[in-house]
Amino acid sequence: MLIAQITDCHIVAPGEVMADRIDPAVGLRDAIGALRSIDEPIRLVLGTGDLVNDGRPDEYDRFEELLSGLERPFVPIPGNHDDRGELRRRFERLPAGAPDDPIDHVVDLGELRVVCLDTTIPGSHEGRLTADQLAWLDAALAERTDVPALIAQHHPPFGSGLPFMELHAAFHSGPEEAVVVARHPHVTGIVCGHFHRAMHRPFAGTVATVAPSTAVQMALRLRSELARYADEPTGFALHRLEDDSVVTHLVPTAPSVTWTPAWALDDAP
Repeated sequence: MLIAQITDCHIVAPGEVMADRIDPAVGLRDAIGALRSIDEPIRLVLGTGDLVNDGRPDEYDRFEELLSGLERPFVPIPGNHDDRGELRRRFERLPAGAPDDPIDHVVDLGELRVVCLDTTIPGSHEGRLTADQLAWLDAALAERTDVPALIAQHHPPFGSGLPFMELHAAFHSGPEEAVVVARHPHVTGIVCGHFHRAMHRPFAGTVATVAPSTAVQMALRLRSELARYADEPTGFALHRLEDDSVVTHLVPTAPSVTWTPAWALDDAP
């Protein structure tokens, strides 16, 4: 089974730019084109937050227009730049709720359970899980232990090492989430966004993976407290379920050429 993940798309209205110079629609179009060319069926595409830049209706209009080319089932997960009300209004897969209710829900795919967590705090770039959400997560994981579980959330449950993100957009429930996840050895992975860089870390008996942004990557500055972006390739993640575990491929969307070397042709059956 193949699950795709796009994240931190930061779509803006036509004619606007993100971070002074980026048209994030370019990277999202590239990702959608690459996803459509994958030579294996994709069961689900997860959008792990910050789908638009400011949570405005006109930005979601453009995001939906771009997403229409995907032609794959899509499930959004809120990020700190998203608006829960707009997401609920536009994506019928999401559970109903009051404007400030977290959008936590489960997607069962037969041989895999995807647990979608809303780590956002309305009006803040920081993230957390409430005690009620942690109890819900525990119950959702305990409900089915016969198949692997994949947790999807915007804020990663570990630190980035990037001072700007830690000062202004940190996640405050990592230790509490770790206690819950450690109780459930069938959790095969946690997939996240938010950091605008690809990262991996062992976490509570599983692996937490951060996918690259489809819009722009954060520069690798480990001492600077100033936000800084880098002209690095945009990309997305592919998570392949194999023997009750997930193998993750990080896919850059910059133009590339593929070829088969002569020695490979010589060995072909």
